[in-house]
Amino acid sequence: MRQAARILECSRDTVNRLHRRMGRICREYHQIQLLENRGKVEGTFQLDELETFETHRLVRPVTVPVLIERSSYFVLHIEVAPMGPRGRLNPAAQKRKEADEELYGKRKNGSRRAVKRSFELLREMLPEDKLLNLQTDRKSTYRSLSRQIFPGRVGSHVRESSRRRRDYRNVLFPINHTLAMMRDGISRLVRRSWGASKLRARLQDHMAIWMAYRNYVRGITVVAPETTPAMALGIQDRPANAREILAWRWPRQMVLRPAKQARFSTICK
Repeated sequence: MRQAARILECSRDTVNRLHRRMGRICREYHQIQLLENRGKVEGTFQLDELETFETHRLVRPVTVPVLIERSSYFVLHIEVAPMGPRGRLNPAAQKRKEADEELYGKRKNGSRRAVKRSFELLREMLPEDKLLNLQTDRKSTYRSLSRQIFPGRVGSHVRESSRRRRDYRNVLFPINHTLAMMRDGISRLVRRSWGASKLRARLQDHMAIWMAYRNYVRGITVVAPETTPAMALGIQDRPANAREILAWRWPRQMVLRPAKQARFSTICK
């Protein structure tokens, strides 16, 4: 963010303000695409969590549940949630944790709640007469929540070991590949970098921008550059471009957000 401000010869506040605006626009663009296709999305779905941090790697870890459709690589939902410090902390980190808890209180684990919201959105997107085909690792939360959100509708739930080699033969290759692309394409997620997020909200904005680009602009592979994940899933019939997405929000916002969709909009955010 600082380097962008230097290159553009503007203040860092200007870059931050535009970044937040772009994140909001991309998030709403994705939300409306889901809204217009509510109850029409079919396929096999995969969910996994990426771990990163805000400000401090040991004291303020963050989890990022990511939900995709397997064959199209379409990202349905990304959410950022806090995690509590894990493991034994060194004296400096322990001191930092105590100071952090004095300011903000004890840090709670939001993983289960974030995963639940992902499944709730999937319930809205899946046709009511279709069973859920789900693929995850063996974390117990995924099994219990899928049965809670989809009572009697879980057709199959393949649970693969997270320790298995993450190559193309792994059934979770699509979600593993998506998480790897996120770490490559979102500078805040690059390991051992100075560009880590200071706030979860800004990470959420950055991910919304990446998700809009990945779903609606970029081809699934370099072999098929004209076919986006949204086209493969049947949500759109042509690729979008950055100018179209960023200009889209203003004329259509008031038309496509009726009050009766408030609950679904809350889930998407």
